[in-house]
Amino acid sequence: MSPWDKLQNIFLTLFIQKSKQKRVEFFRYFFVSIASLLTDFSFLYILTSFFNLHYLISAAISYTVGIFVNYFLSVKWVFGKKRLNSRPMEFTVFALIGVIGLGVNEILMWFFTSVLMQHFMISRVISAGVGYIWKYLARKYFLFR
Repeated sequence: MSPWDKLQNIFLTLFIQKSKQKRVEFFRYFFVSIASLLTDFSFLYILTSFFNLHYLISAAISYTVGIFVNYFLSVKWVFGKKRLNSRPMEFTVFALIGVIGLGVNEILMWFFTSVLMQHFMISRVISAGVGYIWKYLARKYFLFR
């Protein structure tokens, strides 16, 4: 096998083909998280800065939009095996995991913004870091084994 063929196989495994390998799923979940996080951050900034919504209200709305982006991409691209056969039940569990994450996000946003006086976007970066591992592990365990 030529180096080009090896590189092509790696690319196909990481980005194109369905995979049940945990390290491939974790790699893909990183990109899905970036996409949903960029969506979340964009909505948070726009709603707070341009529409003058309170940062915690904006954070809840933007986080929810991010959940939808994350769900769609996770189902279509990240996880190769489903645990539940019902799409509505699957989304309910997916969203419930997200709602728990939203609660943690709101507490951390409030703490870093209102107590430690950080800019709301810096607070969101910190809370995103905390939530990343939780959501991946919970969704992998409860939904996509």
